[in-house]
Formats: sequence, structure tokens, C-alpha cells
Amino acid sequence: MVNPLQELNSKNFETDQDRNQSLESVANAEGKCGKVYQQLTQKTENLADETLKVTFSWRVRVGGMRGFQELLLPVFHPVYGVPYIPSSSLKGALLAQAKKHAKNEEISLAEVKRILGDIDQGIGTVQILDAFPTEPCLSVDMANPQWSWKDNQVQYNPVPHPLLSMEEPEILIGLVSTSRGRYQQQKNDDLQTVKGWLKQALHAGIGSRVSAGYGRTTVKGNLPHSSTHHFQFYSQGMFGASNQDKTFRPVALRGILRYWFRAIALGLYNNQTAQEFENELFGQLSQEGSFRLGVELTEEDMGNRNNPYFCQGNILIEAKTEKHHKAIEQTLLLASHLGGIGRGSRRPLHWNNGRLRGCLWKFPDQILPCDEVEWSELIEDTLDSFKAVYSAQPPDHHPLIIDVQEKGKTVKRRCQDVLNNNDAIIYLVPSPGLKYPEAVNNWNSEGHQHKVIGQGLGLLYSSDHYKGYNNFTRRGNKNVGGKLGIPSYVWIQSNFPDDDDPYQVVSVFGAGHPQRDRFIQALPNDSIQVYP
Repeated sequence: MVNPLQELNSKNFETDQDRNQSLESVANAEGKCGKVYQQLTQKTENLADETLKVTFSWRVRVGGMRGFQELLLPVFHPVYGVPYIPSSSLKGALLAQAKKHAKNEEISLAEVKRILGDIDQGIGTVQILDAFPTEPCLSVDMANPQWSWKDNQVQYNPVPHPLLSMEEPEILIGLVSTSRGRYQQQKNDDLQTVKGWLKQALHAGIGSRVSAGYGRTTVKGNLPHSSTHHFQFYSQGMFGASNQDKTFRPVALRGILRYWFRAIALGLYNNQTAQEFENELFGQLSQEGSFRLGVELTEEDMGNRNNPYFCQGNILIEAKTEKHHKAIEQTLLLASHLGGIGRGSRRPLHWNNGRLRGCLWKFPDQILPCDEVEWSELIEDTLDSFKAVYSAQPPDHHPLIIDVQEKGKTVKRRCQDVLNNNDAIIYLVPSPGLKYPEAVNNWNSEGHQHKVIGQGLGLLYSSDHYKGYNNFTRRGNKNVGGKLGIPSYVWIQSNFPDDDDPYQVVSVFGAGHPQRDRFIQALPNDSIQVYP
């Protein structure tokens, strides 16, 4: 049997196709390692004086090797060739947790050093073993940043990076009393103390991309400021590396939060300040961000070709400072009212050209009614939460389309939408009778009807002057509805407040463009402008 590490060493990574196939073959090789994991589990149980078995709610990335073409791989055990969590990684997370308890005077630092060891005092009383999954869990994952800073502009340029990570692994961790701790009276107490610290450390997260939801065993706040928001999500489907496996990806949530953060920040600040603020919150290479998120799903229905994917659960937002927490929480709330997440995020859930499109993302307890005053307060509160961190200043100019040179050719590149008084406009469009997704009995026959697509999307689809350009039919307008490679300038979201009629929010960026202004002028007469 070839283990994953051996499989990896024999593979070609020259092209994107080679890379995808190679990662798939490595994951397949790991899928045949069930007996290896059984033996490693038995070995850990035989060696350990105490064990801790934990299950991660999503994916875990620990390691590893930065290899071919920036490919980020998990760490593989040098002997067994399977993914694992090195004892050094567990020790680092454990030590950080123990020092928190010492800082809170729940235990002395000297006692922490006695248990976990210290350069001056030598080994501690408890040793941690390398931790292995109890069964195969490696799968191909995907990082696909859509928007990135380049030449002082945030440009749309999706660059998918396949990678490997452990998917919802169950990990067995062994704790052993050292030669120093074996004969001490507190032997069992020390083991239980370390076990408790370890549980807490894993709640906070381990490995890389913890800020994007990786590496958590539970979704509990660990930073000084946190809040939890119950959400529901209906979608055409959110996918990772495979177009067959629907799921809710916390990284997509983080991506949409960064998108709306940039839209707000670039409307308030010059580029330098906006980037500094972004790096403080979201981090960058060699700089940890202030903000983290976690997602806990309590219900999930995969749907099928004719019915939407559905999930609900809780989103944890936490940050190191109160101001940062407030800014990201307001961004979250505003984003949920303006659009969705992942594929089809700019359109409400509907049926178009023989398939489901769009999504509905909502926080059931926080949906605003179709009311100008309440919407104005939401937008003002969001802007104020940013200004509490950095005072507003004259922003730089941000064209929505720029020419860039690629391989000797000039190509049009879409740039970041910016929420400012000159470029953006937001309308509330009353849509009484709009059907909630669960009220749609047959998406194939009802999903394209006006009672599902609503007033806003109905208008957009009503004319080739507005809807997105179709390369096959050569109909549509890329300057309003966008086209392949050029995201639409129009966001439409359906909102369903509990005690009020449903309505749609229509946001238009680059509103001064004559073709987009034509669409704005065609909105129903009872539409309510809430921004600017």
C-alpha cells in the first residue's frame, strides 16, 4: 500500500490539471489508510496515561509544506505518511491557553512551567504525543480569492488554489506522564489539568486559517469581544473543490465580509488607510488579524437539481477590540440585507434557464422592515462603526473598470464596488406577495414567475438593456447586468421581515453610468431610496 506522502512524492505538479489530479490521488491514497489509523489509535491508547478524542466541526489545516507553485499542503508524518497534528503544534496551543490562566491568576506561572516544562527548569510532568485521525479524512479543498489589491486597486481576478486539508476529522490525542511527573502525587491532577487546557485551546482553534473557520472543535468565543448570530441560508449551491459537494463554507462568508468591508472602507478613506484597517481586521502574511469567525451548522439539507440547498446554524464573530467587533458586526448585518454569499450572491433565489440561481441569506431575528428611517439608521450605524476606528478622509478615485495588460493584450478588469455618495445608490422595492423559498412547491415551474423573482429582478430580466450579457445568445448588457468575468453592477436581495410585507433591496454601483441610470429610473414608483 502506498501512503499519501509516498503518493505525493511521485506526482507531477507542472500544470493546473496535473495538480488537481495529483491532489485527488493523494486523497484517494489516504482513503485506503483505515488500518494504519486503527493501528495508530491502538498505539496511542496503549502508550497514553490519558486520552482526549475531539471532533472538528469543519476542516483543519495544520502544517505543513509550502511546495509546488505556492501549493499549501498539510503536514504528513515522516514515518507513517498520513496527515497528523504534531505534538509541537498541540504544545504551542496548550501553552498559550495555560498562560491565559496564569494571566488571570487562576494558576501561577511557576506551576505552568512545572507541568509543561521550561528551558531553565527542564521537562514538565506531562508529555503530549503526536495526534492522528481515527479514520481517513483527507480531501481536496479550495482557496479561491475573488478580489485582490493590485496596482492600488482592488481588482476582480479569481485565482483558485486547490489544496489538501482534513475534513471534519476525529483526532485522538494522548497524554503521558513524564519521568518527572510519573512519581509525583499530583500525577493524575496534572493530566486532568492539561486535558482541560487542551480542550479549551482546541475550542479557540489550531493550525492555519483559524480566522476563516478552520481548526475549531466548537464555535465559542475566545477573544475579548464576541457575538453569535443565528442564520438561515437557501442557495443554488456553495461548493469547494468539487462541483458535486454542496456545503456552507465559512471561507466564503469571510470573503463576502471582506468584500463589503472594502466597499465601505474605500468610500470613507484613502487607499492607504483602507488597507491598514483591512490588515488590522483580516490580517495578512506575517500579521494576525483582529477578527475571527466560526460557523456551527445545526441543520443541513443538500437539496437536489430542482430544490435549493438549505442550512441554518450560528455564526460567531469575535475580535480583539470592541471597535473592531462593532465594525465587523455592522458589516455582517448590512451585508445580509444587501446580498448573499458564494455563487449567485448578487441575485435572490430563483429559476433561470433550467437551473436554480441565487441565494437567500438572513438573520431571522434581525431583518429590517421596508422602512426608510430604519434603513438609514443601519447604514449610518455601520459608517459610524468604521469612523470610530479611523476618522473619515477624502477617498481616492476608484474606477469600476480599468485596462490591464495581460500576456501582451489589453483586457478590461472589473474593480471593487465602492459605497460612496457619487457611485452607489440603494433602493428598497416593495414586493408584496413575494414567495418565501419554502412556499415554492415546484421551482422548475414557479421559480421564474414574478411572485418568486420579485419586482427588482423582474425588472432586470425584463430587457436586454439590463440583464447580464450572454456570450451564447449575444444578448444582454454587460454595463448593467455584467457578463462572464465582469460581475454585475446590480445587487438584488429579497428580505422577508416577520411582521411586514416582503421587499427587495436593489443596490447599483457606478450609478452615474447612463445605462445603469436608465435601469434605476425604471424602478417602480413606490421604490424608496435609502442611500445616499
